[in-house]
Amino acid sequence: MLQPPPLLTAVFRLAAYAACLGACICLALTYGVLMSGSYFPKADVFNMIWPVPAAAGALAGTALFVLRPKGLTLLRRVGLMASALLILLAFPYAQLRPHPDTLPPRSETGDALQLVTFNLWNLNRDPDAAITFLREGDFDLVFLQETGGALQYVPASLQDAYPHQVRCPWGATLISRLPVLDQGCDEYRTVPIAFMQIDFQGAPLRLTSTHFARPTRPDLYQYHRERLSALIAAQTEHSQILAGDFNTAEKGFSMRALTHALAPLRRVTHGLRTWPSKRLIPLPMLGIDHIWISDGLCASQTGAAPDAGSDHRPVFTLVERCEA
Repeated sequence: MLQPPPLLTAVFRLAAYAACLGACICLALTYGVLMSGSYFPKADVFNMIWPVPAAAGALAGTALFVLRPKGLTLLRRVGLMASALLILLAFPYAQLRPHPDTLPPRSETGDALQLVTFNLWNLNRDPDAAITFLREGDFDLVFLQETGGALQYVPASLQDAYPHQVRCPWGATLISRLPVLDQGCDEYRTVPIAFMQIDFQGAPLRLTSTHFARPTRPDLYQYHRERLSALIAAQTEHSQILAGDFNTAEKGFSMRALTHALAPLRRVTHGLRTWPSKRLIPLPMLGIDHIWISDGLCASQTGAAPDAGSDHRPVFTLVERCEA
């Protein structure tokens, strides 16, 4: 068998050596960016967008596995383990839960509340589909975001099904088929918040719909988090449900900070992917739409509904009172 020319062999070895070093440098930079997310919210976006570090791990791992230059055995082994870890860390977020064939039924006895949160998206592809979903869903409570501009008519078109409505700046909206004791917006009009208070099984229940700024605007994002934390703390004597678009995915330092800020409320939306829906890619990648409830409430049958014209999937659940 013919042997390759010595020059070609040397070039290949040099290229393999450089590729392996480049892969290791890429891994080091990837881990550096991910860890810096604890200090820089913009960097934390890469923690949330799990396909990016997973792709970096897959590409670097492939290069290190295929190319085996002499003298880099230890570095290759460390790099392969680092690549595998990036992929394994992304695996829980890469699984897509199947969408249910039907929504959970609304309780006729009033023992449970069927609710949904839905960012309608200002550029909604099919507003009629969104209206049909909300009408046929027969929800007790609907938490909406981005209902401004061309979509202002959507809540009004549902007035017959959801007669109690409050619409606030930046498109934060709540609509209800149940009677309302109180309703309003953020008193300073600086945070996209709409709230209602209803009677649920003989006790007040506070409802809040919100829409956070993106983490790429860290100052505004932090202000929204702090302001909402203060509003939640001011209502701890009541049971509460908070829902909306938080622009915060499960994987990242921002979610840990948000969980701490919203305590004692707890998140019931886990493992759901809601964005982007049929925009750029066929399946949603991130779960940024969430529902939080206070002690004394329990949630069940939580899920993400099929596409309804927005770039967000609606998220629904059943909530009932339970032992604290």
